[in-house]
Amino acid sequence: MKALPLLLAASLVANIVLVLPRARPDWVSFAGSPENGANASSAPPAGSSAPSASAATDLAAALKSQDPESLRDALRVIGLPAETVRMMVTSAVWSRYQERMKALRPNPEPDRPWWKNETGTWSGGMSREQRAELRKLQREAGDEALRLLGPGKENTDWGWRDPRLAFLPDAKRKDLQEIEQDYQDLLNEVQQDMQGFVLPSDSEKIRFLQEEKKRDLAALLTPQELADYDLRMSNTAQQLRWKMTRFDASEEEYRKIFALQKAFDDARQTDAYGNPVRQGPEDWKQRQEAEKALTAQFKEALGPDRYADYDRSQNDEYQQLVAVSRRLSLPPGTATAVFNLRHEIAAESRRIADDANLDAGQKKQAFADLAARSRDEVRARLGDEAAEVYLRSGMHWLKNVGDGNVLTFFEEGNRQGSRPGIPKEPKKPAAK
Repeated sequence: MKALPLLLAASLVANIVLVLPRARPDWVSFAGSPENGANASSAPPAGSSAPSASAATDLAAALKSQDPESLRDALRVIGLPAETVRMMVTSAVWSRYQERMKALRPNPEPDRPWWKNETGTWSGGMSREQRAELRKLQREAGDEALRLLGPGKENTDWGWRDPRLAFLPDAKRKDLQEIEQDYQDLLNEVQQDMQGFVLPSDSEKIRFLQEEKKRDLAALLTPQELADYDLRMSNTAQQLRWKMTRFDASEEEYRKIFALQKAFDDARQTDAYGNPVRQGPEDWKQRQEAEKALTAQFKEALGPDRYADYDRSQNDEYQQLVAVSRRLSLPPGTATAVFNLRHEIAAESRRIADDANLDAGQKKQAFADLAARSRDEVRARLGDEAAEVYLRSGMHWLKNVGDGNVLTFFEEGNRQGSRPGIPKEPKKPAAK
């Protein structure tokens, strides 16, 4: 970080004399505008002329001293864009902490073989105390940048209000972010101590922190705010959001599915990471039954047509088709049309297998023809290059059809199965 302002300094100072004579007449209002975080004391008096060449001297001195506050004022005087000021001042702030942060990290092992990684790299080789000190320095640097520049990309919210938290007033949103950060730091410490091996006591620590976080959130938020928080930020919401994005769900659909999924998640007996506590045959059977019930609830909540859209959207093959359609600007509906070929192919494979008028040789040829026609259809819709990729990576099951097998697709979990579709020829009697 330290090199950035120094690299810019040479160019700025060398050209400052050329810049200043052409300074904009409105530089005063720009430098002192609320949008740029300036206050009245940092802006020149109203009605004064454009900055003189002495600004070059002030800027050079500020850059050399690496004093962020002086640098901020000098850059604002010459009317640089707010983001340029922010970039250089933030760099100056972090450069003041760089050496102390670097000192906390252990030196590389001098005799380590080049073909091996460092030992103890799970936590960067730092002790608990060093990690705590590093977080302290990082927060101090962030706080100083916030004091000098106001909210922006360098602060904890990155100058961007998370739309998921828009329902909260500013004060509560900031308090919530602090709670989130505090517990994330504590969880990170537990995970660092694990060193890749989880003990039961580790799971209990994480569970304890999760329960404490819930209590802190309940103390900060009203019941309605807490419900809105869960709807947007809970573990269920974090997982469900990916599915709902693929599904292109409406808010009403998201709320319906969230309520069902949250009830399902809360009823499961899991460890701190959401894994089943017991994994015996009976537990897996019960889970499968619960998932079937959840699927039925989804169908009822969404209706048959939208549930079909939801189910298809979660299939990896369909997502490949969506991606290729987007990349190649294929006509709308191409992804769905190619994906639905599977149902037509499966039905035709069953018809061939059940046709009593075809002998084994004819059925073998019919299966091969079905596979060939299907490949031609995919090429016609996707183009030759994309089709070859999809046929190998997504539609690989088509080979089973070409080999004479009946294809079946199951709704739950997008599973598939196959069975022989050509009767075996009777064995010839052994020669006597």
